[in-house]
Amino acid sequence: MNDIYEVYKMTKNRWDKFKKNFSKNFIDFLMIFAAEQDFINKHRRKSSVIKEQDRYGSDQRKKSGK
Repeated sequence: MNDIYEVYKMTKNRWDKFKKNFSKNFIDFLMIFAAEQDFINKHRRKSSVIKEQDRYGSDQRKKSGK
């Protein structure tokens, strides 16, 4: 009976370790994904401003602010 308990304990410890590592890795993945989304959105905005400058010859937002 003691052997069964040892196997259960070992399996439980491995499962707990797996859950902890998976959780940490998943959070790391989400942080990387969020950073990539921020980069993409910033790039889109910059790209839009550059296209607007090419189209109108200047940054229209600066003119409306004055």
